[in-house]
Amino acid sequence: MKIGLALGSGASRGWAHIGVIQALEELGIEIDIVTGCSIGSYVGAAYASGKLAPLAEWVKSLTEWQVFALMGVGFYRGGLVSGLKVFKALEDNFAFDTFDKLHKPFAAVATDLYSGREVDFTQGSVIQAVRASCAIPGLFPPVCIDNRWLVDGGVVNPVPVNLCRLLGADIVFAINLSADFRPQSLLQNQHEHEKNQQKTSDFFKRSQAQIQNWFKKGSKPDAEGSEYLGEEQQQDLKVEGEIDILEQANAEVPSDQSNPTSSALPTPSILNAMSGSLDILQGRVTRSRLAGDPPDILIEPQLRDFGMMEFYRAEELIEEGRNSVKRIADQIKYQLRLSN
Repeated sequence: MKIGLALGSGASRGWAHIGVIQALEELGIEIDIVTGCSIGSYVGAAYASGKLAPLAEWVKSLTEWQVFALMGVGFYRGGLVSGLKVFKALEDNFAFDTFDKLHKPFAAVATDLYSGREVDFTQGSVIQAVRASCAIPGLFPPVCIDNRWLVDGGVVNPVPVNLCRLLGADIVFAINLSADFRPQSLLQNQHEHEKNQQKTSDFFKRSQAQIQNWFKKGSKPDAEGSEYLGEEQQQDLKVEGEIDILEQANAEVPSDQSNPTSSALPTPSILNAMSGSLDILQGRVTRSRLAGDPPDILIEPQLRDFGMMEFYRAEELIEEGRNSVKRIADQIKYQLRLSN
């Protein structure tokens, strides 16, 4: 009996996948097949390479400043962040370069930007496949592979259960990071979700302030940041026009003042609108896909308190991943007929 693991999309919330995998292994479950979408492909590639432990140690060490430096905020056309350092870290430390070198069968999913079709990767460059799978629209730039422009697989298949079955899995575990972004959850926890979206906007505002501070000082980033920025990214800091990208993205959307009310919600920034829309899109597409192709066991960490750019909260996210498995441990043991 082969067991498959489908790791869902969810930006920073994907560090919860690490805790899920750790907890499943502690239950004595051996994963044979791994598929991933977006951040799920990043973690999945490391796991299939046998390098989950060093990835876990690295992400737990990240500070907010280091995340900002790694992302390359405002330094790349086609997206608000380049992510070059993030994928370089994967290539150098946490994943093999080609699929045929992986310890487990692995697949990543992306979306063809122009045809809207799902694009599945099971061979070739692992790093390029993960980059394409992680290309969140508006955040990361699209990736061109085989003359196709690709974006985040979460647009069409946020939790690739079908890929696990195609690779031969008999039992599929699916990790859904969007459970807290279903319509009923959004309604019940509206205030919390407003705060959550604001976190993303605040992250970029702090990033903008830091870039402006560099220009005022007339110097390069300090020692703490420069070790995370390559020469190409440090050179990009000299381009003042990049600041405008962040200023525009953080600007509030003009509101209709013809009927002002005291109870009106504050107008969202462009980033608020983007991150909130992505959460809703991902939640609805996930719900539809899982209904059409349900996994054998569904694991849903509680992540509504985590913003999409809070990669520096890895320790908390990993712990919630572990807790999500513990909550249904008895069900897992029963379905797999594991002895206590």
